[in-house]
Amino acid sequence: MLSQFKHLVIKHKKLRSTPNVVLLFATTLCLGLATSACAPNNSSSSTTPAVSNQNTSPQATQASGADKQNVLRIGYVRWGLLPLIRQRGTLERELAAKNIKVEWVGPFPNFAPVLEAINAGSVDLAAGGDIPAISGLAGGVPVCLLAYRPAVPQAEALLVRADSPIQAPTDLVGKTVAVNRGGWGEHLLLKVLEKENVPKEQVKRAYMSPTDAMPALMQGHVDAWAMWDPGLAIAEVDHPTRRIASGEAAPHYGVYVVHRQALSEKATTISAILDVIKQEGEWVTTKPDEAAGVLEKALSVSPKAAKQAFERKPVEKVLPLEPLVLTDIQNSADWMLEQKAIPKRVDIATSVCPSITALNK
Repeated sequence: MLSQFKHLVIKHKKLRSTPNVVLLFATTLCLGLATSACAPNNSSSSTTPAVSNQNTSPQATQASGADKQNVLRIGYVRWGLLPLIRQRGTLERELAAKNIKVEWVGPFPNFAPVLEAINAGSVDLAAGGDIPAISGLAGGVPVCLLAYRPAVPQAEALLVRADSPIQAPTDLVGKTVAVNRGGWGEHLLLKVLEKENVPKEQVKRAYMSPTDAMPALMQGHVDAWAMWDPGLAIAEVDHPTRRIASGEAAPHYGVYVVHRQALSEKATTISAILDVIKQEGEWVTTKPDEAAGVLEKALSVSPKAAKQAFERKPVEKVLPLEPLVLTDIQNSADWMLEQKAIPKRVDIATSVCPSITALNK
């Protein structure tokens, strides 16, 4: 494992040592979408489809088609509301009477590979960060925005080891920061550097998944790490780390997205599922202590880390996209275009899904 971290960091140090290298959120995603039918190897399903290839009668074909319409594949990352819902089994219990089946695909390390899986036709609905969603839209992923989760700046930060000489973002010049490519971490780093008037070319970026970045930071292969909860809480509680900046420079929204074709074919199913997800968001918000216990089991984190994550991020509500939120996301998209982070402008207003009944209750 250590040799893998060294190889990864050395590789990215070489890439970032070139002064003309610029951030390529969506360009990288576009390449991935063009070359990869990306789906995780450890996908899990709450149901076992019972479709026989032996029976080819019209009645059987019609039944199989109807069955397919009631199955929805949900991609999930290792944070947010969806892994808690999966752990609790709420969707399966609530929707069984409606003949709706849920297949869970994941966990993914972050949102970018989920979007690749959606593009490959392996996932129908998912939740993740607004920044990778913008990158996905710019890269042509056929999704629309369903809903959002409020931003929680204190749930994001730039971390260094407790014994690091780095005291402020200005000390990052010539250093290497672990970030997730095209996501919240990279965006947060760039916005913090911009705020502190530090040229982004003077700070190296090592592109890593959160699971790789933590040991890389603690073993000294990178100097800092841009992260969010619950990974941030785990790092702060279970390891000797400290913050040099929080998320105020770049408040990020969580977003729910759905494949446009899935929405057109399964609108009723999606509305029913979203209704349960919305109810679960209310439960998490009103019962943070119980939710922390579920998170502990779902992600195998320490009780203290789970509790801290929920203490500073109690809001997991699923809300309809409001004009102010859309404006904020549009501003982020426009900034990314100015930075040449995406290849074309993304119109957020036209990226919103048609009205969903579950969100208007």
